[in-house]
Amino acid sequence: MKDGKGAEGRQPGYKVAQLDKEPLTPTERMLIRFYRQLDEGEQAFMRRAIEAMALRIRP
Repeated sequence: MKDGKGAEGRQPGYKVAQLDKEPLTPTERMLIRFYRQLDEGEQAFMRRAIEAMALRIRP
């Protein structure tokens, strides 16, 4: 990281929800790395799919 920005340089320019201070599990870290490797269209698709699953009513 020669520019000195670290992770801040890769953050979106718009406001996003802040994560809890609870540490991430290895699986959560893997999912975040996977998501960041997707292009913009793939990320939008994943967001819609995850939102649909989160909103689905379960018995």
